[in-house]
Amino acid sequence: MEDVNFPKAFLWGVNSPFFPLLENSREETKQRIFENAEKDLSEQLSFLKSLKINSFRFNLNWDLLYLDPFYSCTMYDNFIEQLRQREIEPIVNLIDFDVLSYNQKEIIDTIENEENISKFIEIIEKIVSSFKYKVQYYIILNHTTKYLKRRFFKGTDVDKTELNETVQNLLNFYDKSVRIIKSINPYAKVSVSEEFNVEEEEQLDFVFSFIDIVVKGKSPFFENMAFKKSEIDFIGIDFNDLTSNSEEYTSLIKELSKEKNNIDLDEVIKRFSYKYYLPFLITENISTVEDDSLKSRYLVNNLYKINQSLESNVKIFGYIYNSLSDIKINNRLLKTGLYRIDDKNNYISLRNFAKVYSNIIEDNSINERYLKYID
Repeated sequence: MEDVNFPKAFLWGVNSPFFPLLENSREETKQRIFENAEKDLSEQLSFLKSLKINSFRFNLNWDLLYLDPFYSCTMYDNFIEQLRQREIEPIVNLIDFDVLSYNQKEIIDTIENEENISKFIEIIEKIVSSFKYKVQYYIILNHTTKYLKRRFFKGTDVDKTELNETVQNLLNFYDKSVRIIKSINPYAKVSVSEEFNVEEEEQLDFVFSFIDIVVKGKSPFFENMAFKKSEIDFIGIDFNDLTSNSEEYTSLIKELSKEKNNIDLDEVIKRFSYKYYLPFLITENISTVEDDSLKSRYLVNNLYKINQSLESNVKIFGYIYNSLSDIKINNRLLKTGLYRIDDKNNYISLRNFAKVYSNIIEDNSINERYLKYID
């Protein structure tokens, strides 16, 4: 098999790790909180030196933005400037519902409620005005349908009236954010990104329905509602295999089985390319198996599937691994990062599969060293 090459302008990236929440630091002064946040961003920059990536996707911490919008914008602007000095393209997640669900409930209520959206929009305008032309890619909403399913789909009963109202408010928020971004930086690209969990094929229709609303202004799921078609430049695909580490070997066999029923990344891409005439960015991709060789196999196989889609003229312009380091959520360590950390959250070293990823990026191809991983 010949080397598998990628386009010259292909974006190779990684996501920032899950940041610590302020609820653990309420006894600290505002100065100390921001010192810790700046230290965390500085550490992330130092870790990027060992990788060959040319893009970095990160969430804004709305706890910090609510605490002090001016200082937060200055901090993130300095961070972005340092990324650009390293020739790393910043990709900014404005709203990630996976993150907000762990934060203050009133932040989510603000986005959901049309009457309260103004404060959120006011902060976003400060953010984008600070970044100006330094940021070309904004993902305005991430994990929206995952949040909506968690919020409204409890058992068989769904309050469609409240669901429809919330969706309409979210779309209004999205449209207002787009207008702000485009007025400040007309060259910026705006997007939404959604997660396609490999275990949830039966729920794909709802995920596609939300994207249908944004892209086409109509959706089979929300057939009785009228929406205004929104402006969108690309779509983000989050494709994460969140199988249990304790069932690692079983999960591997299931994953690699030719008779598996789970949806595959290439199947998601095919459905996207059939439905939408827009460029795609793989905004998240991760496997929770712990063994490095299995992680390498998962990574290379997905990159190969992306390459085959490119050969079929599908417009995929980048791949972002998730995440830069292992993360701790509710005292549980998820060993999913390019960097491993110890129990005290000290970074140790690059994992072997991260070196595989970095070598593929440097060569801009899957060469003979890694072709053995392709099924």
